[in-house]
Amino acid sequence: MKASPPALAVVILAAGKGTRMKSGLPKVLHRLAGRPMIDWVVDLASAMGAARTVVVVGFGAAQVEAHLAGRPGLSFALQEPQLGTGHAVMAAMPGLAGFAGEVLILYGDVPGLRLSTALSLVRQHRDQGNQQTVLAMVMDPPPPYGRLILDAAGRLRRIVEQRDATEAEKKITLVSSGIFVFAAGPLLECLPLLTTDNDQKEYYLTDLAAVFAGRGLKVGYALAPDPDEVQGINSLDELAALAQRWQRAGGKEE
Repeated sequence: MKASPPALAVVILAAGKGTRMKSGLPKVLHRLAGRPMIDWVVDLASAMGAARTVVVVGFGAAQVEAHLAGRPGLSFALQEPQLGTGHAVMAAMPGLAGFAGEVLILYGDVPGLRLSTALSLVRQHRDQGNQQTVLAMVMDPPPPYGRLILDAAGRLRRIVEQRDATEAEKKITLVSSGIFVFAAGPLLECLPLLTTDNDQKEYYLTDLAAVFAGRGLKVGYALAPDPDEVQGINSLDELAALAQRWQRAGGKEE
């Protein structure tokens, strides 16, 4: 008899102010195709059959929570102060107490991620027997995203953010989307090992690649079919451009 796949929990990072949006509204509540951005991400978590969904809030927390209050299966975690993506996931951990499956990290300002891509990421994580898998893209020239550093055998050893990369590392075209799947147990064990020894003095979620690899845990990556779908929205212009792409395509692609 085939074993059932592990349960899936989703953590949605939605604490950012979105300064470049030039608006008093929390970034994730700006509308895309008639709905707040975060609705598309919560819908994705639901479509994936998430056993738990934790939304990490910060700036405008009360507004975001009020907007999502009617959605079933959600809990909220407050990130205050906001000390990076790793710190945001630390804030979510009480909401995953006792959870023993897999944890998918999504972003409230990345509404374009397709269901097919998210399901493929989780499937590859399981098929490869990984404890951590990052959704990556090949982009040339590379944007200012984290670079995946592979060893001679092609195994992922660490992810270095643009601000901390050497000139040689900045030329690497294999980049991180910031979207991850983790085995819950190792994630819980390794999060406290993150440090702020970096240019921004923040806890980077991407640093967990090196932490896992250093402990002998299997780390891998899956490729996104279209880099556009994992674009983070940081300005009203970017939001309008994505809305136009969806309109031309007849809606969000799944």
